[in-house]
Amino acid sequence: MRYGAYFLLTLVLLSGLSNVSAQTEPLEIQGLELDWEYDFQATYISTKPLIVNETLFIRTSTSTPNTDAAGVYAFDLDGKLMWSKLNFNSTFHDMSPITYVEHGEGDCGAWPEMIMVGWSDGVLEALDPQTGDTYWSQKTEVVTWGITGSLLIDSDQLIVPTRKGVANYCLSTGSNIFDIETGLSWRNGVTKFGNQYFLGDEQGTLWSVSKEGNITSKSLGIGKIRHAPLVVGDKLLVHAQGLTESTIALVTPSDFSFEVVSKAGPSPGVPIILNDFIITTDSYNLGLLDCSSTCQLIDQHPFTSNGESSLVFEDMIMLPRNTVEGGWGLFSINNSSDLSLVELFSTQYDWYGTAGPVFHSVDGRQILAIGNDNGILQVFSSITIEVPEQDATKTSYVSQIITLILFILVVISGVQFLTENYRSSLKYFLIILVTLFTLGFGDISSSWSSYISQFNDETQSPESLWDENWPEEWMGTQIVIFEFDNQTLVSGGHLNHSTALELTYKGADSLELSVEEKSYLSLGKYIESFNDERGDWIFLVDGSEAIVSFEYAQINSDSIVHWKII
Repeated sequence: MRYGAYFLLTLVLLSGLSNVSAQTEPLEIQGLELDWEYDFQATYISTKPLIVNETLFIRTSTSTPNTDAAGVYAFDLDGKLMWSKLNFNSTFHDMSPITYVEHGEGDCGAWPEMIMVGWSDGVLEALDPQTGDTYWSQKTEVVTWGITGSLLIDSDQLIVPTRKGVANYCLSTGSNIFDIETGLSWRNGVTKFGNQYFLGDEQGTLWSVSKEGNITSKSLGIGKIRHAPLVVGDKLLVHAQGLTESTIALVTPSDFSFEVVSKAGPSPGVPIILNDFIITTDSYNLGLLDCSSTCQLIDQHPFTSNGESSLVFEDMIMLPRNTVEGGWGLFSINNSSDLSLVELFSTQYDWYGTAGPVFHSVDGRQILAIGNDNGILQVFSSITIEVPEQDATKTSYVSQIITLILFILVVISGVQFLTENYRSSLKYFLIILVTLFTLGFGDISSSWSSYISQFNDETQSPESLWDENWPEEWMGTQIVIFEFDNQTLVSGGHLNHSTALELTYKGADSLELSVEEKSYLSLGKYIESFNDERGDWIFLVDGSEAIVSFEYAQINSDSIVHWKII
């Protein structure tokens, strides 16, 4: 009787395996159906997609030294890859949104239709949207990173936030008009107000730069400014990041005086304007500000989002949830001027994400494109389009072959069982179980790590593990410690890493440490040595010793990973 139970259990497991690679129900959101997908392999979608002239542009970024190259990709709306451009010199944080430039003519000369791409290695490129060919390129300064903020088109000129300042280029030739040093910056964008350009930096200083290159500035003292200031009437709105909270303020451009509108949660995202409302995000809430007269916070909704938000379906807000559970929040503003959650949309690729979605309507066809740190692009449409056979499929031939082999083993086991050769049937059953466990070990380990971290009493808060000798700008970021016999090395200020492996390699790279690892089949990767120092290396995540490979150990946005020899 127990053999029959074994056989039935195997059939159930195989049925579950088949469901992993085949989606039985069509995925829909607000009446749009999933049309096609594209897998960018070991990279992640880092900024909001761009749709222009029936072409979809996607940019990806790397996260560890062993991942694929960062790139820019162009698709037609039916999923055909038109061209791609890879950058093998990327330094892991390609966060500058792609900027579209219409053809035109000015004092600098004439220029064709272009897309502008700022790379984390400091390179600025003007590309042909149809072919990806380079019209011109320039090199900007790199301090760990290069260009990570949003660009600004001003007539016949391109204003670029560089790592340490702001530069102005002629659109037609790429010739440099000025290059001014302001402050060390990260993901900061440029805004034009009157005849001045405004941008912030990591020290919380707001800078004003004239077209002639003259600069004025003031330290607001409310936190890091990591987005382009929003023009709200005759003021500028900034959402500044502090150590444990953020500050929303309105700044008078002429003298930099400001008033605090509201305090908010840590790690704010990029605010957007919707009519007379401002939408803000942070690690705790989605915020709604009414700026029809004087800005004031009128509603909040619990939601974790630290990147881009988008306006979709004409009057809704959609944004990625930046947690391990992932998903997408779809919100509306009701008649009472309150935020209302319309839908928490989920896909099989849910994960951390900061890139906003893009919504576009062309010839009566509505298009919605989304992607997160899993590197899977999903495109939804109001018209069902035939899925391209290449590039846009998620079919895994390896999975099909393995499934076929398992099916054959089940048949053999079943035949042995029916002929009452129970011992032989049990052997085949055990082979099937071992195979299934091996194939699913990665997912099992990852899920187990996430589950255990919720209940492990030894886990400590980042504040309790904080070392007063560390720089303050590391507070609230990811930190990795390498403890050797004669010294301890620390690397911090890291962002957007989801596993101990990603953070370890990023930290080792910043400290110029060599890493030697060894893989044990599906058990995962383990460290053999750092800087050729061998031993039994173990790691702790937030003070708690991990029980799985560092390849599968999940970490938080402010986790501290500690390596040492036992």
